[in-house]
Amino acid sequence: MYGLSAYRTAPVERLPTQARETSKKKVYPDIFAMPGLNAVSERFKTLVESFEPGVHQFFPLTLYRKDGELVEDRYYIFNCPISFGCVLTNRSEVIWVEGTELYPPRPDLSPARKTVFSKPAIDGRHLWGESFRMTGLFISDELHKAMKREKIKYFTAEYCEELDEPWTPEDNIQPILDWEKAHSGN
Repeated sequence: MYGLSAYRTAPVERLPTQARETSKKKVYPDIFAMPGLNAVSERFKTLVESFEPGVHQFFPLTLYRKDGELVEDRYYIFNCPISFGCVLTNRSEVIWVEGTELYPPRPDLSPARKTVFSKPAIDGRHLWGESFRMTGLFISDELHKAMKREKIKYFTAEYCEELDEPWTPEDNIQPILDWEKAHSGN
């Protein structure tokens, strides 16, 4: 799931309230991408809210079919405003993307590579992002099972290992800390 979820509160006044499809569909999935956004169904919203009430942002979105007919089902623009350090980069298969003068280096987590979480860091969370410019959203095993049980479509999920190891900046984002120290006067 990519799109709006910038891991901070989204400004309501800058979001669209309507959208029109460009290719004819009979049925809309529960999760689909729009330019720079994620749209989600009422079913998705209800499920996520049952796990983390009031945590995530859901902005009403009126959808129209290609021919102008109103889509009856309720949809929302979805934003996950939660992010924190949780990926044990020292235990994961991470490639560090070199920083520039303006931007620090960032860990690249491809779904094809092993990702390991700090179990203490993610404890009690169900839907979140990673703070350090890593893309994608993460979901708990419990939420994932519920999404599968409810047949929430379309998302892809990869299993991530969890270790009983605390997340510390020095062990997991040292290249970013080094960049920040070198650029502190800028």
